[in-house]
Amino acid sequence: MNKILRYSLSGILAAGFCVGMWFLARETRSERVSLACRSLEITFRDSLEFVSKEDVRGFISNGYGAYLGQQLDSVNLGKIEKVLESQSAVLKSEAWVTDDGVLHVSITQRAPVVRFQNGEVGYYSDDRGFIFPLHPRYTADVPLVEGAIPIDADGTYKGMAATEKERRWMESVIALVHYAWDSPEWKGRFNGCRIGDNGDVILLPSSGKEEFIIGDLMGIEDKFNRIDKYYSHIYARKGDFYSIVNLKYKGQIICRTKDM
Repeated sequence: MNKILRYSLSGILAAGFCVGMWFLARETRSERVSLACRSLEITFRDSLEFVSKEDVRGFISNGYGAYLGQQLDSVNLGKIEKVLESQSAVLKSEAWVTDDGVLHVSITQRAPVVRFQNGEVGYYSDDRGFIFPLHPRYTADVPLVEGAIPIDADGTYKGMAATEKERRWMESVIALVHYAWDSPEWKGRFNGCRIGDNGDVILLPSSGKEEFIIGDLMGIEDKFNRIDKYYSHIYARKGDFYSIVNLKYKGQIICRTKDM
């Protein structure tokens, strides 16, 4: 077989393959256009329980509308994702359809790192400082900061703190939470903290009766070094004697009982 004939046959086969693929793609698209959405499958990428599958169905039905029976190529996946991500407890969503008529939705929930409680008003913050409401049926296991919280937010607020001063304070609290609750040295040693009316931050240990007044959130590492010195020197000799340990003044550990 000469070279020209081989090239001709190769060209004919290639052209035939391309035409066949074109017809196959056309047929597949025709079938897809006529295929309706018949079900919704929801998956979660985390173990949080702020949002349930029933919640997701409700969000889509209320914010997007009817999707069951809609042609697959007509399902507005971007709108569905936008509807879901407008919910404060949803960090990210992904929506896609498959040729078996299923609308798939994957949900990543917003993970709180701290809970704030100011009287009856409570809310969470994630690691970025994004504030979002508490859940009526689920409580995340995160450190609690209670008392005179200097953030202007109610129990329905969602978003970053309103002012630069509030955002800086929130960043400092999150840094404290990571230092006191996430580090191997201090993890498990504090239940939470209270904010006094004068703005002092007061750490509440998980055992013992001491309240550690650290004042503002500057120089956290130095203040924790002094907490360590309190336990290794003062507590080692006096035991569970003092109720207040004041660390707000640089270089000092001031101990007293509540009745002093």
